[in-house]
Amino acid sequence: MQPFTAIIPAAGKGVRLLPYTANMPKTMISVAGKPIMGHILDQVESLDIQKVVFIVGYKKEAIVEFVRSQYPHLDVTFVEQPEPKGLGHAIYLAKPYVSGPCFILLGDTIVDGDLKPLVFGGKNAVGIRAVQDPSRFGIVEMKDGKIISFEEKPVQPKSNLAIIGAYAFLDSAQLFNALEEVIRSGKKVKNEIQLTDALSVLLARGTEIVPVEMNDWFDCGTVEVLLQTNRLLLDRHHRVPSGLEKDNKIVLPCWIADGVKAKNCVLGPYVSVAYEADLENCTLQDAIVGPQTVLKNNTASHAVLDKYNH
Repeated sequence: MQPFTAIIPAAGKGVRLLPYTANMPKTMISVAGKPIMGHILDQVESLDIQKVVFIVGYKKEAIVEFVRSQYPHLDVTFVEQPEPKGLGHAIYLAKPYVSGPCFILLGDTIVDGDLKPLVFGGKNAVGIRAVQDPSRFGIVEMKDGKIISFEEKPVQPKSNLAIIGAYAFLDSAQLFNALEEVIRSGKKVKNEIQLTDALSVLLARGTEIVPVEMNDWFDCGTVEVLLQTNRLLLDRHHRVPSGLEKDNKIVLPCWIADGVKAKNCVLGPYVSVAYEADLENCTLQDAIVGPQTVLKNNTASHAVLDKYNH
């Protein structure tokens, strides 16, 4: 069997995350000490997938620079989606660069858990999880343990099982062929070509797609969810470089990247500070500090701070 290729759609602007996305794409916003894209690529590496196709658009240079500098060993291709025509269209743009099996992980989705059962289970698979507000997501309808329908952001959901933005396909050609059919048909939801409609085409053709339930999934689309994700991840993984506590008071859990400068600060609980940040006389709790952010005499709680907004 051919090795898997990862497809990461990351072309969106992230309007709900303004003003933080005014200067960077949402996948480059930090949570728990690194950009969302860093968490995603760590997952890809944990699956031993070497080839990655990124669908980029809005402020793509930031993504290209980060990936090339931080993950130089990956075999990467960047494909531009010039207009926001939907997730289905974004995935279809990867067609010339993908053959054999593929794994799709959305560029604003952090899955804190083992994706191997989904990717290497030997079947086409989609990650799902029960949610409180299914109308915000793509939804699967189940019967006798099998998926019988897909629907994108339904007004009246048939279930509370949301698609978490992780998918595996044993034959990417089948997926691209189904996407072609959707594009030819002109079908759109909210003026966008949807991946869920291609999944419906596959189901109608008799292609089995199995559900894989995931425990921990963070759809980082709002500031509130970013901060919630930061707290949950720091409860599981926290670190402070040695020597930093000499000039500062650190209240765990915190995640502070190597090379961060801090003097006379009180940091924590639930503070993450990304690479090349420089802090002086700051008191922060329940906060995210983005890369290369310089803060002096700041007091903040329940806040996202970056080099443009603080």
